[in-house]
Amino acid sequence: MTHLDTNQLVQIILADIQAGKLADKQRKLPPEPVLMAQYQVTRYTLRQALKQLSNMGYTYQMHGIGTFVRQQQTSNSIALQHDGGLSEAAARAGLKLATRKATMTITMVANADFLPETGHFDDNEELIDIQRFRELDGQPYLMEHSYYLRAMVGAIPEEALYGSLFNYFEQQRDINIGFIDQLLMSEPLPKVAGDFMNLLAGAPSLVVKDETYLTTGKMLAFSKQYYDYRRARLFMVKKIR
Repeated sequence: MTHLDTNQLVQIILADIQAGKLADKQRKLPPEPVLMAQYQVTRYTLRQALKQLSNMGYTYQMHGIGTFVRQQQTSNSIALQHDGGLSEAAARAGLKLATRKATMTITMVANADFLPETGHFDDNEELIDIQRFRELDGQPYLMEHSYYLRAMVGAIPEEALYGSLFNYFEQQRDINIGFIDQLLMSEPLPKVAGDFMNLLAGAPSLVVKDETYLTTGKMLAFSKQYYDYRRARLFMVKKIR
């Protein structure tokens, strides 16, 4: 058996699906024993990976028949529903999301450009103010403006800003993220984001507003992701059953 974890297996299976190496002409995946042998993983790891792919909207299961690849209108798009960070979600779709530049300062709640929908903070509570300018396959894609509660995280090394902050907290800091509330909205593009995207300040922007909570229910961070409306393609699946 290999030592692939669930997320690694998801990426490999998805890459094989997108390369046309796995599903048959009816878009059906091989049975579990074949997949277990092919990827050298346990039944548990395989089933967790297949469940994740289903939750992300890439596959569906017909009971008693097998697992099938969904026909999707998701070319060059990123799943809004995903386990892990946005970089990993992009990688699963065969896209590369990278941070071109980033800034980090300490500020107070009273000076924040925006605050979460829930939770109340003292005006003098300290926040770590992070702005990341991110490219998709080498082209400007989004500007992410995040505030982390300094009392919860202490300090964040600069090099972590250029990787996956989700993985940094989950793996390096052993901080257990429980859930993330997301709100889709539209707002005028801030000037700093417009300069990065070569758009005028005030241009329309798709915004994803996040509130990140620990498994204890305490808030860790809140953020806004301003997308270039010309390139933003996010999808999600509404599962009926």
